[in-house]
Amino acid sequence: MAGIDSTFWNKKNLNYFFITCVFFTLSLIGILHHELWLDESHHWLLARDSKSIIDLINNTKYEGHPILWNILLFFISKFSLDPYWMQLLHISISSLLVVVFLKKSPFTLLFKVLFIFSYFIFFEYTLLSRNYNLGILFLFLALSIYSYRKEKIVLFSVLLAIASNTHAIFIVITTCIMFIICLESIEKNRPYISTKMIFGMFLFAIGILLAIIQIIPPSDNSFFERVQDLSLFQRVSRSFIAFFKGVFVIPDFRTIHFWNSHFIVNISKPLSSVLGILSIFIPLFIFYKNKIILLYAYLGILGTAIFFFVTQLSAPRYFGLNFLFIITGLWMENDYPIKKNIFNSWFSVLTHKKIRNILIYSILIIQTFSGIVSYSFDLLLPFSSSKQTVEFLQESKLTDKIVITQWCEGTPLSSYLEAPIFFTNTNSYQSYCTWNRKDLTISHSKNELVNSLESIMNDVDQSAIFITIAAIPIEEYKTISSTL
Repeated sequence: MAGIDSTFWNKKNLNYFFITCVFFTLSLIGILHHELWLDESHHWLLARDSKSIIDLINNTKYEGHPILWNILLFFISKFSLDPYWMQLLHISISSLLVVVFLKKSPFTLLFKVLFIFSYFIFFEYTLLSRNYNLGILFLFLALSIYSYRKEKIVLFSVLLAIASNTHAIFIVITTCIMFIICLESIEKNRPYISTKMIFGMFLFAIGILLAIIQIIPPSDNSFFERVQDLSLFQRVSRSFIAFFKGVFVIPDFRTIHFWNSHFIVNISKPLSSVLGILSIFIPLFIFYKNKIILLYAYLGILGTAIFFFVTQLSAPRYFGLNFLFIITGLWMENDYPIKKNIFNSWFSVLTHKKIRNILIYSILIIQTFSGIVSYSFDLLLPFSSSKQTVEFLQESKLTDKIVITQWCEGTPLSSYLEAPIFFTNTNSYQSYCTWNRKDLTISHSKNELVNSLESIMNDVDQSAIFITIAAIPIEEYKTISSTL
């Protein structure tokens, strides 16, 4: 027993234990000061207000997401209606992926620390309770056995299949990894296409198919309306600048919603376009050692560009996929020998190593800086007004009143009130959003809003609280107040 203890409590493991404890403690402090916003609350409420798994499947048909995260929340919500438990589950998953990364990745301690406290891992994928870190966890678990991918191809494939069923963006990265493994086997003098590998590939394909079936929404969805008014040039340029925005994350901290911004893009779109083009060449310098990993990196860039071209999703949390391609490429590259190539002819080994290290650590330092500053801003400033609004209602003893909002702006309120509220756009008690064109139709006319509120009040025998994010002129406020 003493031998086991001395092995476990060696200096390296003590360092990892300390780093994980620091990460978890800071994450816990972070969620205690983080106010839920629409997207976080939405998934919590989907789980909370679904009576069964079948009901949950039906309620998530417009989501465009696999259901795995919602299933976990479903079971949590049956023990407590407090969304804090969702946040605690979320940072626990983040801490677990940190443990896997510390123990299994082939990087230096400095590299690991910078990555763990980077923008995406420390802020976007930890403090904001969504389904991304669950995908990263299974992705890292798969990479932890990358050196044994031939022998453990079935387990490897299953782990990647599960990662694909956490969020649509993970279909891109897991498919690229499996493509590289197939290509690697074909290039061998003696391909290792065995029955085990065929079975593993089959399981992975089933997982991808299952994920695709889940993310295809019904025909009356509102998903593609965001791309209708965009020109082809706008769609292409937005898609390819995603690599730059994902790898060099610099939020514009001058804005309230800094987490959905990029400083360089905001100050100069032409400059950001030039930097976006130049950044495409970065993998050439980073992955010069092995053509397979270089191919993997550019497949990733192309795959994510296609993903963003089709979806036109534009938040930094999606662009984090490009950052993951760099990290996973470096992880996988460690398993391959250095091969002679054109870069070895242009530069000395020492010179090339310096250029490569400057690029890699520049990316990590920028990411870490953005992560720590974003975390600090979230502690100091309200992320949303939902929690404070509900606290005001509680202090004013107004929680027994009917709460009315126009649409999904009321979703975070429902999380903290632990009950559905009335949505005027659907004329019903609701909590989560339904992303179809009919339910997202919102009336902005004063007369229509007043008529809607009058209709609601005629059906109830008590006063109500109307909450909106829109500024209401004083003359309209008087009209609405008399209605309520």
